[in-house]
Amino acid sequence: MMAEVKWLILFGVACYGFGALSVTADELYGIAQFYGTGGVYYFPIIGARGLWDAWVYVFTGLGLCFFLCTLSVLMLQRTKPTRKESSDQIQS
Repeated sequence: MMAEVKWLILFGVACYGFGALSVTADELYGIAQFYGTGGVYYFPIIGARGLWDAWVYVFTGLGLCFFLCTLSVLMLQRTKPTRKESSDQIQS
């Protein structure tokens, strides 16, 4: 049971990160349209970055979140118990 909870939490965190980064990518697109190549995006933790750096960070994060979502779904499927007794009880 605890193994399943761990993968469900990882899935939720990865989905939240994917959504947050998708919104950031939308903001970057708007900045790029309005300011062109001279636009600057301010990240709360790492500070101001040019648009190229910001795109690289955001799409790297999106790829990482997608990988973690896929990994957690696959690992969640692996943690399902396969008991012979339970299938015998169902048939009876």
